[in-house]
Amino acid sequence: MIRFFFILNLICSLVFVITLIAAGADPSRYWLFSISSLLVPIIIVIHILFAVFWLLIKWRYAISSILLLIFAIPQLRLMVAFNDSSIEGKCSNSAFTVMSFNLYGLKNIKIAGDQNQALSIPKFLSFIRQHNPDILCVQENNFYADEAITKSALYPYTHFDIQHGASIYSRYPIIDKGFVEFGRKTNSCLWADILVDGKKIRFYSVHLESNRVSKDVETITDKEDDPERLAIVRRMLRNYKNSSIIRAQQTKMILDHAQTAKNPVVIAGDFNDTPFSYVYSLLSEKYKDSFLERGSGFGSTFVGALPGLRIDFVWGGKKHFEFCFHRVLSTSFSDHNPILVKLYSRI
Repeated sequence: MIRFFFILNLICSLVFVITLIAAGADPSRYWLFSISSLLVPIIIVIHILFAVFWLLIKWRYAISSILLLIFAIPQLRLMVAFNDSSIEGKCSNSAFTVMSFNLYGLKNIKIAGDQNQALSIPKFLSFIRQHNPDILCVQENNFYADEAITKSALYPYTHFDIQHGASIYSRYPIIDKGFVEFGRKTNSCLWADILVDGKKIRFYSVHLESNRVSKDVETITDKEDDPERLAIVRRMLRNYKNSSIIRAQQTKMILDHAQTAKNPVVIAGDFNDTPFSYVYSLLSEKYKDSFLERGSGFGSTFVGALPGLRIDFVWGGKKHFEFCFHRVLSTSFSDHNPILVKLYSRI
């Protein structure tokens, strides 16, 4: 039995090394390796379990897993943040708050109807008022959700177009606005130049291409003996491949557009990719991830068919912003939990 587990450990170690090397690969060139962005957290957990198992059974066999975990510290850092969430970073008086929230069209409220008083428009607006973001960047918006937010009179300035699911609501004046056209109906990006305490800052609300695998995951989970499972898995891989390539293209479009901005830039939204992806590596070249700066714990934002993923981010230009705090807020209004951050411009 020990021999079996040792061989299994060696196989997992080989997969671990390949996965770490492949993480962040360009999906247009190495699409199969792009799947590693989903596997890295799982394989890290497996090796932690192996390390604990061997330390209890035969400690020498734990060495390989421990060494690999040490080698994977940079990836662990992307998974787990160890900032003290009870302490705000030194913050300027000019700091402002941003919330990024994929609303899922507030479908959970629609479905609940009058059956669940905890899921209602008044409760949703109470939640927004409680956390009081100065800038609200929304994804998967629609007339139903927009009407609720607009009628609340929380935000006098709005950038919303029904053809684009992303939106921006602001307490500060919007002095210019526009779109980064993806040519897609369900995913979008828009921007607004906002005058925050006399400083013009450009904000992007982003919803990158969806993987479209949630229904397939639910099918596989619910019907374990389904003879079509292999075909479903193949379809999931094909969808993930195509979506990964599209997300990489969309990210490059956003970065190219942001490059033309004369003001500091904040990019917020649902990126549908993990911190081990090519999309994340592109963004992290010039922008700070608020979670790494001020987050705590695992910071997962998706609570849908594949829960535990961190796919929603708020990015601030490395040269321009400092983050004071980062919170992931637990709600039942959507299949995403919103992010609330506080930051200020150093310029």
